[in-house]
Amino acid sequence: MRAKKGLYYGFLTTFSIGPSYLFILRAWVMEEGTEKKVSATTGFITGQLMMFISIYYAPLHLALGRPHTIIVLALPYLLFHFF
Repeated sequence: MRAKKGLYYGFLTTFSIGPSYLFILRAWVMEEGTEKKVSATTGFITGQLMMFISIYYAPLHLALGRPHTIIVLALPYLLFHFF
């Protein structure tokens, strides 16, 4: 039973974070300067960690799974970044 559960969580992690690998590869290949590469890698690792923790920790999964939670979290960042 544990092997099936581990395989299930492994598939969830793999399929839910697939596009982020494309973004990190784009940053590594196309960006110049170590500061941008380091910030892209740090964001990638943080996102991976959040996804992994949210699979095993139900309250975080419920909080991040709501439709507008990501918008509420990302909007202040975007406003700060562009203005």
